[in-house]
Formats: sequence, structure tokens, C-alpha cells
Amino acid sequence: MMARRPRARRIGIFLILAAVSLTTIYPLVFAVKMATKTDAEYVLNRYGWPEKPTLGNFSKVWSAHSLGRHLLNSVVVVVAGVTLSWVVCSMAGYALSHLRFRGRRMLFFLILGSMMIAPQVIMIPLYAMLRSFGLLDRTVGLVLVYVTFATPFGTYLMTSYLRGVPKELVEAAQVDGAGHLQILWRVMVPVARPALVTLGIFNFLWMWNELLFSLLILQDTASQTLVVKVAGLQGEYTTNVPYLSAGLLLAALPVLIVFLIFQSQLTKGMTLGAVK
Repeated sequence: MMARRPRARRIGIFLILAAVSLTTIYPLVFAVKMATKTDAEYVLNRYGWPEKPTLGNFSKVWSAHSLGRHLLNSVVVVVAGVTLSWVVCSMAGYALSHLRFRGRRMLFFLILGSMMIAPQVIMIPLYAMLRSFGLLDRTVGLVLVYVTFATPFGTYLMTSYLRGVPKELVEAAQVDGAGHLQILWRVMVPVARPALVTLGIFNFLWMWNELLFSLLILQDTASQTLVVKVAGLQGEYTTNVPYLSAGLLLAALPVLIVFLIFQSQLTKGMTLGAVK
């Protein structure tokens, strides 16, 4: 009787996880099903499987809307945003974990508290500030906004991880005449490589899929990111669903590749720093 309970519990957990997995896998399968249909087949059979699958929608949407240029825009924004967030969060994490100065704990709690502010709350004043600085319709403006919103969580992650680095390593480097920047680059960065990889994955996934601020800041069509351009394929009155599905899959493909490659690292990052 006692042996049946753990087995029944495992079966119940498996069924729950399977149901949750289906809710995340089905939209992707549905998009593939829609993207491989012709316009006529979609009209005649909206929800069925395509009788003659085609990849023509992918080539049409790629060439007709110059998605290659917008893909390059997304790559530039994400690479710059992830790199700059690494620099800012590493320096902040090192300062908050190993330097002693007045107000250190208060500053750390203020950074954590900023995570509770919804981005939509400051959207209007942020837009006004960017306009006054001349950063609208400029990639650097979007990068700075992304880094700003990524800094609180990144600082928390790096601070939690770097607190586990022995102080003796820092003191030994200082005895050898190393400055704070040298300690950060030669001691902290190699030790914190797992945390940096995790932070980079989280920021990449968020920055690539972000739509609101990208649409708000980059209003010029030529400078828009791939996600914004694909979202614009949806018409006000009618929408070519196979066309739109093909664009959505092209925009999601880099995210799927990164997720599959770094899946184990992303899972470890969920608890990174919890035992430090």
C-alpha cells in the first residue's frame, strides 16, 4: 500500500507536467502547420494539416519585407545590450560584494526594489527623456533602455555569485599590486563565468523578444528589430495567417536555437547563487 503512493504521485506529477508541456508545444506546432499552407488551403481548411506542405511562405516573407536587414538590427541591439549589461552588472556585483563603502547595503536594496517597478509605469517619462536627448529612432537609445532594465536582476545575480569568492583571492591580488579593474578582469570574471553565461542567456531571450520599447523607440521602419517588423505583418482588418506564421517562426528560430544549446545552463541559472 505504501509503495503504491509514491508511484501514483509520480504518475500524477508526470501527467501535470505533460499537460503543461502540451500548452507550450502546441502553439509552435500550430504555427508550423499554418506556415506550411497556401492561402487557398488555409481558407478551405483552416485548422487541419496541410495536404501539400510548402515552404514558399518563408521565402516570400523574407524577401518581400527585407527581414534580413531587420535580423541584423536585432543582432546589433542584442549583442550590444548583452555585452554592456555584462560590463555594468559585473562591476556593480564586484563593488557590492567585495568593496566596503557607506550605503552599500542601502544601494543594494534600492537596486532590488527597482525590480518591482513595472516598465509600463515609466514609459511616458522615459519617452520624453529619450526625445530630449535625441535618442529616438536610434539603436543606442534602445540599447541603453534594455541595459537599464536588465541591470537590477543582473546586479543581484552577480552580487550573489561573487559573494562566494574568497576574500583571500582579492587580498592576494591587492598585495601583488593589482587595482580593482585588474582584479575584476583577472580574478572575478574567470570565476564568475557560469553566472555571466546565465545572465547573457536571460538577457538575450528577453531582448530578442521584447516588443513594447522596441516599437516605442525605433519608429523608423529601416531601424526596427525583427520582432517589431514581424508584428507589423498583422493587418488592421485582414491578416494573411500563413504569411504571419512564417514570419513568427523565422523570428523565433534564433531563440529556439539558443534555448536548445544552453538549456542545461539555463536550468542551472534558475538556482545560481542560492547556495553561495
